[in-house]
Amino acid sequence: MQRVLKAIQQRKIDRVAAAYGVAAWILVQAASIGLPTFGAPAWTMKVMIIAALAGFPLALWIAWHVAAPAHGTADDANVSLRRTDMALLGVLAILILLVGTQFAYQLGAFHPNKLTALTGTSGAGSAMRASAGPPAVSIAVLPFLNLSGDPRKEFFSDGISEELLNDLANAPKLRVAARTSCFAFKGKNEDIRKIARALNVGAILEGSVREDGQHIRITAQLINAADGYHIWSKTYDRDLSNILQVQDEIAEAITAALTHTLNGGYSAPPKRNRPAIDPDAYRDYLKAQALSALKTDEGDAQAVALLKTVTAREPAFAPAFAALGRTYVHMINFHNRNPDLRAAAQGALDKALAIDPRNLEALSSRLYLNALAWDWTRAAADAASLQRINAHNVFSLRGLQFYYGTLGFPEQQSAALQEVIRLDPLSFVDLNNLASAYLDQQRYAEAATAASAALAIKPNRPLTLYSLCWANAGMRDIGKARILSRKLSSFGNSDASSACSLRVALAAGDLARARKAADEVARHFPGFFFGEADVGYFYALANDYSSAIRWLQRAYSHRDTTLFSLAYSPTTPPKLIKSSGWKSLMAKPEARAWQTAHDRVALARN
Repeated sequence: MQRVLKAIQQRKIDRVAAAYGVAAWILVQAASIGLPTFGAPAWTMKVMIIAALAGFPLALWIAWHVAAPAHGTADDANVSLRRTDMALLGVLAILILLVGTQFAYQLGAFHPNKLTALTGTSGAGSAMRASAGPPAVSIAVLPFLNLSGDPRKEFFSDGISEELLNDLANAPKLRVAARTSCFAFKGKNEDIRKIARALNVGAILEGSVREDGQHIRITAQLINAADGYHIWSKTYDRDLSNILQVQDEIAEAITAALTHTLNGGYSAPPKRNRPAIDPDAYRDYLKAQALSALKTDEGDAQAVALLKTVTAREPAFAPAFAALGRTYVHMINFHNRNPDLRAAAQGALDKALAIDPRNLEALSSRLYLNALAWDWTRAAADAASLQRINAHNVFSLRGLQFYYGTLGFPEQQSAALQEVIRLDPLSFVDLNNLASAYLDQQRYAEAATAASAALAIKPNRPLTLYSLCWANAGMRDIGKARILSRKLSSFGNSDASSACSLRVALAAGDLARARKAADEVARHFPGFFFGEADVGYFYALANDYSSAIRWLQRAYSHRDTTLFSLAYSPTTPPKLIKSSGWKSLMAKPEARAWQTAHDRVALARN
């Protein structure tokens, strides 16, 4: 070892090491200031740190072989290293590199995806999120613990968490992770910083709820995800009739804490005059929200019954009317355009917005209803309201993506969905919708990524397998597409399987087989997935334009929202748009009204 040390001193390796360390440190510090200023991507800094660490043993090796001994005496020249000495020097260099790498990891130079370990799902979903780190002021609200001593009151603590989440999401410059992703961590004892990385937020709100008759205690604590330390915490002991005021107080305190601590640079929203509410009505409201979240026929029916009772007892409580209208809208999606449901939904949503014109949940749901009814003037007004009030709220984004999709703007639709997924990275529905939007733009690789991310959350969902089939066929990976077609067939989903087979046939250039597949989709209509416009589109792809026009005319009579947007999809055969049948459809009054709405949005974009 003495021989090694003596050789190091003679070749001034110790000085080289010190000089390299100082130079690398200065370079990294300068880069940490300069790179963000010039908009460099986040990975640039990581590459520089890795390069600096890897270059250290290389610099020592070069110095050893290039530098001559400081003194040229015969004795010094005899100071040569044995093989064991060289091996020892190599081991030391490797240890230095490993220690440095671990140090960089702790500083955040490497961020491996933890989503699988945290949620039990594949990390594919995180690929759809921005990788540049969380927004400056962003938060996730984890489900509050139920400390009431009764497991049946779990809906109450969950409901309080969701109401706080929605209140916080009303702040235009605050990015709030959506319910689906936040509640994916319920019951999981995970490190706060890991959860924050999975949800791409800078802060986490957690707490507990103890409800006892007329009294409620809420304990909330806000945690900085960067270091795990508390930013703010407080306990509220109140009468349950004042729960709405308590929620506002908590939301305002959190907003202020985030502003002051994380330098958000924005003001808290103005205080609202929230009246007292009947405790039993509020319990029923939260119970209805939990039932509606199940997305089942039975859950919807029970939620509607409870919400009707709540709105009768609390006729000035806008959130209950908004929840009632949203539940009706969900039922409409699965009950084939029931006109009674539409009228009930419209009435509830109009009432909610008469009480609170800024209720984003009600605006988003009403936008959907207006688009279903082909009332493009009212739909445009609701879209403008969503954009004006808070275009980055998850309710707004979901309403806007549907609006853009029905008006023939798949690029804006996919952009809105991408932002939704940044707020709700574990949302199966939004990932599935994004895959469909990418397919409309012939962005097949991105569609496959979105579909795979959705399937990682909910495996073997037929509609998503169908999207993945189309994406693979679009990329000319016919083998994978055929495997997916057989898988869909084994599930008994005839319409999805036939549509997948149609796309495989088109990729293989077999129009006769594509026509047979279109016939199969039509034979199984109405199936679960496709409307009349979809069937017409399939026939057009199979080069059967007479059948296509016949189905598109049926779509027109049933006000299919996807009909007119076919004109602006790059996947629609140009021959269909040039046909006399299509031109005849577009000459109808409702079609001309749609075209006017489309042109108005296109003009605003320019």
